[in-house]
Amino acid sequence: MVWWTVWVALLLSLTVVYAVLGRGPAAPPAANPFANLIGLVPLFVSIILRWLVLPRYTDGARAFTIFILGLSLAESCGLMGIFSGGPYRDDLFVLGMLGIMQFVPFYARRLSEPKPTGFAPNN
Repeated sequence: MVWWTVWVALLLSLTVVYAVLGRGPAAPPAANPFANLIGLVPLFVSIILRWLVLPRYTDGARAFTIFILGLSLAESCGLMGIFSGGPYRDDLFVLGMLGIMQFVPFYARRLSEPKPTGFAPNN
């Protein structure tokens, strides 16, 4: 239940920040056009954590740490887009939301279920 609460809280908080602060005038584009896309770096790291690192953990406490780290990196993509994205503000916000959505904690149940022990001939 904690996994779901954290996930929903971060998803809603990014939405509220965008609704309150992200609708004003966009920041002017930076001199280097790639400087506005700096939010893609933490999003890429978040994707790697979700699909390559998180499935390898079987301990719930360690997996929760990676879960929080990945969520915060995905959220930082949206926040960087809102505050310094310039012309890519809306795009980076949507990518940040999608980055958070990929962490839907359906897999958390298998971490809390007891593991079978002993001889199991039908496995």
